Amino acid sequence: MLKYKLNVLDVFEVNEHYIEGTKEVHIDTVILNEDGSDFYRGTTAVRFNRHGIFPLLDTIKGIFDDKNSFMDFVSYLRRYIKQQVRYL
Repeated sequence: MLKYKLNVLDVFEVNEHYIEGTKEVHIDTVILNEDGSDFYRGTTAVRFNRHGIFPLLDTIKGIFDDKNSFMDFVSYLRRYIKQQVRYL
């Protein structure tokens, strides 16, 4: 089981987006193996607006080999941002 450590780096408005109020969040991401060794370190991005939270797949797609790990991380990322939306 992988462990995730996320930290918000930057939040900014996306002016050219067709939905008003869309924001993009850059997240410092550390993914650890069960033994505590690094699996991945880098930056991922998420966009959110009044319709939902949407991880930017081009910042995530090279990290995982299997679909289950990928989907677990995407759902964890969405839950992490959902808790912080009103503060961002």
